[in-house]
Amino acid sequence: MTKLTYKEKFIQMNKEAKGTWIVGFIICAFWWITGFGIYHLFPDARIFYMPAWFIISCFGSWILGIALIYVLLKTVFMDFDLDDNSSCVDVSQRDSTLKNQNNF
Repeated sequence: MTKLTYKEKFIQMNKEAKGTWIVGFIICAFWWITGFGIYHLFPDARIFYMPAWFIISCFGSWILGIALIYVLLKTVFMDFDLDDNSSCVDVSQRDSTLKNQNNF
């Protein structure tokens, strides 16, 4: 697990969010292009008695999504602790403090 400063954590989270948005856009664009493109180029094409545009766009998007998420995990995403150690509170101390405050 990587130790990052507060600022570095937000920079990394922004990279991960941007990468995820880009992957989402690529998958949607692939779905639209293959769905409508294949239909217009080969309207009568069939795979397993189903329209080729449906099979390629739906299953292709699924496979492309898995591949792109794998690339994101290997290149963009980083394992780091989201917890800020300076703000950690020991629960046992908190509970005993609250118990003492409630005793009049």
